[in-house]
Amino acid sequence: MKPIQANVAGAMQKIVDFHMDESRDWVAELECGHQQHVRHNPPWTHRHWVTTPQGRLEHVGQELNCLAGPPA
Repeated sequence: MKPIQANVAGAMQKIVDFHMDESRDWVAELECGHQQHVRHNPPWTHRHWVTTPQGRLEHVGQELNCLAGPPA
């Protein structure tokens, strides 16, 4: 059986910074001006790197799929 893949449109955008929201969840700030939560929430999402300053720093410049539409 083939894995189910979502047919998701978007554009790859570089991470330029991070901040913590009011719920104390990490949010990536993207080069397009949009933001995206980057939670470490096992077993659903494994992003252990977001829990340390070094991990976040190492991911600045990497890309995430921005689903928010054209750049702001």
